[in-house]
Amino acid sequence: MKLKQIPEDFKVEEISRLDIPKEKPAASGEAKETAGRQNYKLYLLEKKNAEQFTLRGYLSKKNSIPYSEFGFAGLKDRHAVTKQYFTIPSKYDIKTLAEQSFRITFLGYIDKPIKSGDLLGNKFEITARNIIKNQIENIKFGAECLKYGVPNYYDSQRFGSVIRGQFTAKSVLKKNYEEAVKIFMTQYTKSESKNMKDQKRFVLENWANISSLGIKKITNKIFIKIIEAYRKTGKWADAYKKIPFNLREMFVSAYQSYLWNECVKEVLKNAVESRKLYNIDYNAGSLLYYKNITDDEQKKIPKSFKTISHDIKPTEFEKKIIDKILAQENIELKDFDIRKDSENFFKVHERDVILKPVEFKILGPSADELNDLGRKNVFKMVLSFMLPKGSYATIVTKRVFGH
Repeated sequence: MKLKQIPEDFKVEEISRLDIPKEKPAASGEAKETAGRQNYKLYLLEKKNAEQFTLRGYLSKKNSIPYSEFGFAGLKDRHAVTKQYFTIPSKYDIKTLAEQSFRITFLGYIDKPIKSGDLLGNKFEITARNIIKNQIENIKFGAECLKYGVPNYYDSQRFGSVIRGQFTAKSVLKKNYEEAVKIFMTQYTKSESKNMKDQKRFVLENWANISSLGIKKITNKIFIKIIEAYRKTGKWADAYKKIPFNLREMFVSAYQSYLWNECVKEVLKNAVESRKLYNIDYNAGSLLYYKNITDDEQKKIPKSFKTISHDIKPTEFEKKIIDKILAQENIELKDFDIRKDSENFFKVHERDVILKPVEFKILGPSADELNDLGRKNVFKMVLSFMLPKGSYATIVTKRVFGH
């Protein structure tokens, strides 16, 4: 079975909480008058196989609009066809409305910029391909089991900063800033450019003498700032803070999300018969799913569970789970108070434990035009459903397809 064989196999459309203008945008003279009353332009962005940060940077440079002035509600998959909204202040114009990987449509004016989280959820249409006949019944059974819901885990997309199981933020919690910087400057993924891999290999080979490392051999500007900060103060905490703030935030979010997943796995172990539980791998380890669940077992699962921070006020049940997971990680709750040293912090919020797709449909099987090659024994199936913001469609597909 194949997912995301082509970008069109994974379609995502934002469900906005905004009052999207339904009328046609005003004519040019009228538009100036409207813009005086409403300060932001609203656009629909349709992209295909395009990375959002890269495209945002391209639009910023191409149209002379500061990167920070773009307002987006959430991130969308790169290897997909996606529709989402964004805003810019009315004083700016988007001159490039269409290229091979994107199309932009002006919708009108609104009072406020879009901010992270300004959406209700997302609609998904996902095509699974290369399905053989004896897999079809298992897939239908997996779809039927969605009536029990699935654990609302953070999936692999959240853990792009985690390489070989190393969480940079865990090193920060332990106040081992040298290790945190070393992970950032030396660990790489297969998808990184050859130049970046070469830079990281060079840094690793010369780590013992990094304070005297020749800057001329380093072209990465962030690496240069990190090395110069350590050279100046001799403090790895100062060097760590030269990593861009948004990346440091990503490190914190990744580790906090991993811990939340581990807590939910422990919740399920306490609530559901062990014979019903099974593991599915993901980028940060494994996720625990259940085959089915009784009413009594459902009652043992709380509606939500808090993310971990030093100032969390857990319920008695949450505390028991959290204490066990932190003991496994060899860290304590007080270690999460990192703001003074790192300028980042762990935020407490509640996340639903169980996720139920809305308006779920499964179509097919039908002939897979990409893989069948006229044999009429290879099929595709199409899933469509809606999820609330912050939930991952791949958590649903893992339940349906088993991986």
